[in-house]
Amino acid sequence: MKRKTTTWMLLIGAVLLGGFILIFERGSETSDQQTQRMRTVFAIYPESIDRISLERDGVQIECAKTAGIWRLTKPADAPVDSGMVERMIAGMAHVERGELITAGTLRERNLTPADYGFDKPRARITFQNNHGTFTWLIGRDAPVGKMLYVMPEGGGDIISAARTLLNLVPKDPSWIRDRTLFFGETAAVRGLDLRRTGGFLQLRQPGNNGWVMQQPHAGRADKQATHTLIEKIFSARIVSFVGDEKTDLTAYGLEKPTYELTVFTQDERTQTLLVGKPVPENPAARYAKRVESDSVFTIPSDWIKELEIDAGLLRSRQVLDLQPERISTIQLTCGERQVELIRTNSQWQIVRPVRWDAAPAQTSELLKALTGATVEQFIDEPSATQTAQMKAAPWEAVLTVDGKTNTLHIGATGSDGLRLVQYDDEPSFYATADGIVRDVFADPLFYRSRTVLEVSPALIQKITVLSGGTEQSVQKTESGTFTSGQPDRQVSAKALTDMMWALNELHAGRYVDFNPASLKPYGLDQPQTSLTVSLSDTNVVGRMVLLGNKTENGRFAMIQGQNIVFVVSEETAQTLTRELTVPIEKQVEEIKQP
Repeated sequence: MKRKTTTWMLLIGAVLLGGFILIFERGSETSDQQTQRMRTVFAIYPESIDRISLERDGVQIECAKTAGIWRLTKPADAPVDSGMVERMIAGMAHVERGELITAGTLRERNLTPADYGFDKPRARITFQNNHGTFTWLIGRDAPVGKMLYVMPEGGGDIISAARTLLNLVPKDPSWIRDRTLFFGETAAVRGLDLRRTGGFLQLRQPGNNGWVMQQPHAGRADKQATHTLIEKIFSARIVSFVGDEKTDLTAYGLEKPTYELTVFTQDERTQTLLVGKPVPENPAARYAKRVESDSVFTIPSDWIKELEIDAGLLRSRQVLDLQPERISTIQLTCGERQVELIRTNSQWQIVRPVRWDAAPAQTSELLKALTGATVEQFIDEPSATQTAQMKAAPWEAVLTVDGKTNTLHIGATGSDGLRLVQYDDEPSFYATADGIVRDVFADPLFYRSRTVLEVSPALIQKITVLSGGTEQSVQKTESGTFTSGQPDRQVSAKALTDMMWALNELHAGRYVDFNPASLKPYGLDQPQTSLTVSLSDTNVVGRMVLLGNKTENGRFAMIQGQNIVFVVSEETAQTLTRELTVPIEKQVEEIKQP
């Protein structure tokens, strides 16, 4: 009884252990995956492989995967095309098994593995994963069908498989090597150093704030041209691999390279490429190598032409390489005059010399003139005269973008119609068109909103018009209607309505003067007409509009207390000077016929 119990317990334990192993090893398999695995030669999962070794015709190739990236470890330590390696392993994993020849079958046929070519295998494939290392040998071709023989190293069943399996075992490691010349993303590039026969070129992108050229000229670089150059640099591919062992570089022209290109990225990584002489038997290619590696390879000669780019084509042709929508403050100084504008929530305001709302159109005109100015000529070695001119430059523009100030010194117009400008104390000067600034830009009135008065009709309590010594007034009653202050006159409804709507948004056709020394030239010292508006809002006492002499297309005017002389159209002036009241028409008594 005890023996039977022990036997059953052992049997149950074996079943449970077997189930545990089955669940642990293949618990993630679907039935289709299990079927596929049983039909394939190697019965492997490609994603589980972290090392593969291939040997064919005396050439051994080994690749290892770290953090999902494959790398060649034999015959040299070098990058490989991870996608190519993954596809190669996937191809092997899907090779289906054909005829199965067991050890018993070999005995029956009086054959040995040597008869199938395994004494001198044509190739060897080794897979490694977390379960161990598995090596397979490839023997000779089968006598019939497009098949060959495969057997585990150390003995086991012989399996026939499609001859295409051999195509997945490269004879040359270059078949899977990565031919990328520069690694990483172009957006991560922060600098270029290029030594070449045409001179040293040095570009940097400090703090991700735009590109600057440091050699052969000091100044801002053109963003688009620089990005295009980087894209072309990263587009290059290795043509062929020459050797991976340390060798005499003189034979390749790499001891004193014709070109030396270093790429700096934001992770402080550098990649340096040395380019030597053309390949004698293939002038379309040149020898090259990376500084950190002994491997010598070839690259296209045509690609080298990109490195001969004229440094002048990489210079920014914009006097101010700024985006108008990102500018938050503008300080413009011309002699003793200074204007300062600030953008708040997409609205511009003048804050110096006085706080006013700015007109969007005028502010845009200034921004367009400054940011749209182009460089007509680079002056990299200014003369003493030009330096003195810049020190006495009549204009200075200071613009703020993302907290960083950008200063532009602007000289007077020269005899050639151009102005000299200097950006942020750069050693080079630029010559640009005269229109980068205009005298009107130094006038704060140029930017002021053309709306000079906004009075809501609902707040008006009383309007008094004094013109030519005659005074007329209308006043709102408790019922909300307006009445005349004279018993023999009544309110002209149309005149009152037109006047209130004109006061609701009174526009200046143009501004004339701010803080004028005298109002007499405008006829505003003794205005021809004054219009006083009393309001119900306790925060606003009232407004008085003064109208003076006639001028071209209108009348001089001002709002009392603002000290700004402007011009209103003749139509507006007539509306503001119309008679608010008219005589009351007396009804004629009807005389009846007796």
